[in-house]
Amino acid sequence: MDNNEIIAEEIKPVAKKPYYAGIDIVKLIAVFFVVCVHFCLYNGFYYTPLTEKSALLPIAYRWLVYTCVPLFMISTGYLMKNKKLSRDYYKGLIKIIIIYAVIGVICLTYQHWRYGTEYKAWDILKSYLQFNAANYGWYVNYYISLFLIIPFLNLAFNGLENKKQRALLVVTVFMITSLGKSLFLGFERDNQIRLLPDYISGMWPVAYYFVGAYLREHPIKRNIRNKLIVFVLLCGMIVFQTYSTYKHTAINYSDDNHFTSWHFNDYGSYPVFITATLIFMLFYDITTTNTAVKRIMRIISGATFGTYLISYVFDNMFYATFTTKGGKLMTGFNEIHTELSDKFLHWYEIVPKIFILSLACGITIHTIYDFCEGKIKKMTAKKTVKEENAENVTISA
Repeated sequence: MDNNEIIAEEIKPVAKKPYYAGIDIVKLIAVFFVVCVHFCLYNGFYYTPLTEKSALLPIAYRWLVYTCVPLFMISTGYLMKNKKLSRDYYKGLIKIIIIYAVIGVICLTYQHWRYGTEYKAWDILKSYLQFNAANYGWYVNYYISLFLIIPFLNLAFNGLENKKQRALLVVTVFMITSLGKSLFLGFERDNQIRLLPDYISGMWPVAYYFVGAYLREHPIKRNIRNKLIVFVLLCGMIVFQTYSTYKHTAINYSDDNHFTSWHFNDYGSYPVFITATLIFMLFYDITTTNTAVKRIMRIISGATFGTYLISYVFDNMFYATFTTKGGKLMTGFNEIHTELSDKFLHWYEIVPKIFILSLACGITIHTIYDFCEGKIKKMTAKKTVKEENAENVTISA
């Protein structure tokens, strides 16, 4: 090898390390699905008889976007499986609490402005402590509860010796939570048999957490064949949920054939659990080497919490007086007899608008918080340095 070859070898560019943007994509999908599922809440979907076959597509849509919160839960397990018990760990709650407090002020102010709602000091304190100052604040209640036990969940998960043991942990928790609460034998609701004990089925968020942790520790092999299998299974689960719901709704005469799902209409039910896991597996391992894409995805995914909470304001603002481009009022509660298929045809006129505005506000709130946090850290660091210098001078003297 001559000198030219040696020089060429030395200046050979180093390949960029791929960035796993998949988890950012999953979080973006999750917060978009939040806005999408609220479309069902506000357009009268749950108050419309679902007896015609035209209802099948809206039902399928509803089950697909209903995975929004479970996707966040799985993402939490994926991102936080290595967190350890420490003082710095608990400091991570500060950002969650402050952003919730800020958006709570925005939501309370909005309600006062729009509806003239008056709040006493006790009412405000109560709303914050019960996590409804921000109207979608129940998620904060869930997240803080899970956050506090994550280091201990990690000790259990990471303390296992091998892949087989971790898989057994995931399956066991899944069985006594999601399967336990929603798996029945028989087709007559009043004569069905529960197959598994369900005493601690309320712990189903832990099952989601362990799935995310497992996929972080033991990712599936990324290839077209596996993705195709996951996609086919996903389609199968959506078909199963849609068909079962349609059949249950068709015999729900006491409630005018409104949306009915005997055991699955819960984030912790096994069909929702499986569907959310399959969606996560489709996207979580996507990579990119594009620096701009990496930066943008980090900003967006880092603002999903604020986007979720602030979306209430835009939901309330737009659905109250939503008028189509054709001039037709489509507010769900005011015109519940409008054809369901007609309402879903106007999905594109309102959902993307609410999502974009919510995302823009979420990014703004998170950016302001990060800026303030950075300033405080710099000031604290300078103060610490000055104190150390003062101590050194004193000792020298």
